[in-house]
Amino acid sequence: MSSEIINNLVIKAKEGNIEAFGILYETYSRDMYKFALYYLGVPSLAEDCVSDCVLTAFQKIGTLKKPASFKSWLFKILYNCCNKALTEKIRARDTVELSSLIDLCKEDSDQSEIISLRNSLEKLTEEERTIILLSYTAGYTSKEIGKMLKLKDSTVRSKLMRSTEKLRQMLHTDEVTR
Repeated sequence: MSSEIINNLVIKAKEGNIEAFGILYETYSRDMYKFALYYLGVPSLAEDCVSDCVLTAFQKIGTLKKPASFKSWLFKILYNCCNKALTEKIRARDTVELSSLIDLCKEDSDQSEIISLRNSLEKLTEEERTIILLSYTAGYTSKEIGKMLKLKDSTVRSKLMRSTEKLRQMLHTDEVTR
């Protein structure tokens, strides 16, 4: 969907158009869920955080100053919802449901690759995991991530490069041991 269409939908949503907000939700819901699931590791908690995020966004969309910033604003709300869930120790130690992860991955991925990715992401620090997920699942630039995490964009690029290499090494090591 083009940025012009998104901007028009945001403007309509700010004016109270529920259908426009629904279309915006549909546009970003899959990426939001992927981010929350990989960040939290528990499907039901990820769903709850996405729901909380959408409710908050719907209630506060009138405060959004620039329609072009909608995606960034939405994912910042989601990031805050996920952090709140972790801080409140709501996070259960449940095993990630394999079926949820399979739905998120490409059809040619096998189950062992999915499990390996999930396990490797868990081994990263919270900041490393957040930067990787915001970059790769939500498509944010280092500048946008820097704003969200209150870091310089050059720091984000460095951390992304190091974190990606760390993840790559873990996945490679896991591949060799299989």
